[in-house]
Amino acid sequence: MSVAEVFTSITKKMVEGLMFHSQLSDFFLFLGLKGYAQCQKYHYFEESCNYKKFGEYYLTHYNKIVAEDRYSNPNVIPKDWGKYTRADVDPSTRKTNIQVGFEKWVSWETEVKQEYERLYKELIELNEVAAATELQKYIAEVDEELASATQKWLELKAMDWNICDIVNEQDHYYKEYSKKIKSLTY
Repeated sequence: MSVAEVFTSITKKMVEGLMFHSQLSDFFLFLGLKGYAQCQKYHYFEESCNYKKFGEYYLTHYNKIVAEDRYSNPNVIPKDWGKYTRADVDPSTRKTNIQVGFEKWVSWETEVKQEYERLYKELIELNEVAAATELQKYIAEVDEELASATQKWLELKAMDWNICDIVNEQDHYYKEYSKKIKSLTY
């Protein structure tokens, strides 16, 4: 792989991550979980900043614009949800899909971490240590997000996805992630 191909692969994954978090935010909001939706919106904005910074790193250090590639739609939201309203969501469907949403999140972050680590190794093999060091920052962020998502998934699983507890924590999550969104800077 060339340096250009590595950067294209990384930014492609970043754009897919933006789509993933945007869709997962809508997924949770549809289920009536504004706190979890706000958490995903925060990750969308944070990763949007990272995408822009990473592309500018390439432009500044390699004097080229990252070539775009075709993006894969993560398809987080089931296609048949379009025929329903939020009022149609029954408690059983809500509980099942909260679990599905968290499992998709953990799976996604695991996949992203593995892909970034693979591309990090490619940069090292190309003797592009500075670029690999730059990518390492994003690997660490994904690793932290994966740990956080996994921890929350384990907590929810331990309480058997208790919908009352989940609903009760939405205001706290909403406020916490609203503050985090406001603190984001580019």
